[in-house]
Amino acid sequence: MHRLFLIATLCPAVPLFAADGPNFADDVLPILRTHCVNCHRPGKTRAGLDLTTVETIEKGGSSGASVQPGIAENSILYRSIAHIGDEEPMPPEKDKMSAATLAIIKQWIEGGLKASATGVAKKAATSLDIAIDPTTLGAPQEPIAFVKTLPPVATPAKLVRPLPVSALAANPWAPLAAVGGHREATLYDLSSGQRISSILFEHGDLRVLRFSCNGRLLLMAGGKPTESGKAILIDITTGKTLATLGENFDIVLAADLSPDQSLIAVGGPEKLVRVYRGADGSLAYTMKKHSDFITSIQFSPDGKTLASADRASGLYLYPAATGTAPVSIEGAVDGINDIAWRADGKILGLATGDGSALLVDVAQKNIVAKWTAHERGCLTFAFAKDGRILTGGHDATARAWKPDGTPLTQSQGYEASTFRVTFTQDDTTALISDWTGQVRQWALADGKEQRWLGR
Repeated sequence: MHRLFLIATLCPAVPLFAADGPNFADDVLPILRTHCVNCHRPGKTRAGLDLTTVETIEKGGSSGASVQPGIAENSILYRSIAHIGDEEPMPPEKDKMSAATLAIIKQWIEGGLKASATGVAKKAATSLDIAIDPTTLGAPQEPIAFVKTLPPVATPAKLVRPLPVSALAANPWAPLAAVGGHREATLYDLSSGQRISSILFEHGDLRVLRFSCNGRLLLMAGGKPTESGKAILIDITTGKTLATLGENFDIVLAADLSPDQSLIAVGGPEKLVRVYRGADGSLAYTMKKHSDFITSIQFSPDGKTLASADRASGLYLYPAATGTAPVSIEGAVDGINDIAWRADGKILGLATGDGSALLVDVAQKNIVAKWTAHERGCLTFAFAKDGRILTGGHDATARAWKPDGTPLTQSQGYEASTFRVTFTQDDTTALISDWTGQVRQWALADGKEQRWLGR
């Protein structure tokens, strides 16, 4: 199995270092002497931490190892001084260090923890596995049938101006797309580009569209802000509603359906993850660890793990069946806007408010790749079946990346933030929606528009 060690030349967000880049003796220790060693030195090791040598810093204190070579956000020391996540801010009761000072420590960590100007840089502690076993993809043995026509429905009143498309989904095994509109989802046959019909969402604003892993169901979720939230399941062979779930007291902003279709997870401004049983709609459990609006929820491809993220950069992994003992994954900055599992379940992708795309190794519980994907904020993240990546953001572009974050192509012609992206059935094209309400089909080979899906 091919393994790619994260070095600067493969990760755009990891700085390139000269031979005499930052080292501990000349660059880092003077900073620590000024800000930290009054509490963390031999004979006075608060929390068991001595910050006077590389060896004692690596050893760490009561919270474990303080630094590890590679991506800085994986290190407790950097998260503490940069005030990232739930780490205790350092220095305590003082302002955060300057950006220039933080950059020196960040570069030292990502440059391999060199002890001196002549010291040897250490290899990154984490690695990214880019190989995907095709047997994990779960392709159906027969083609997915989907409804070709639906009875006319009463369409909601036309808006004065289009709303951003906050819900967008493409069926993983059939040429079928669902585009969110004002209290409705419009279905399109991507083989012809023709509109099939609309499915009303009478419970309020539609915020989530998600096809089931086998491609046979469509999950729709949303609601009325500060009032109620609902999720419904649609049979795509008939267009009929199979179930209505949820007694939420605010709109649903994030939702997903487990691969075996037994559980539906929802979240939103209430900061709670509620998981319902698909069989009877009853509440299975509530997970209460989030401290801010939940922005994204997704079951792992094997259905064993549930991941949820919030706009305060909180990211939790926990058993999907019980929701017990959530594990926090640290390192995201400025809020998490979207998450996505890679097809093999080994990697979780994040779109974050500081413009970064991150890859988290679920087993290692560490960030294994990070790069700047979109200036002013990365809003959406999707994986192809082969591990390629698609992102969109506030810079009015959508971008495709290799599995390691190396750039491939970029979309053209958008006027506003690209709000949602998704790969289509064969992974050769993508659907992209922008803030003006336009949805286009984009060819990944050259970045050119193939088709516009009107609503």
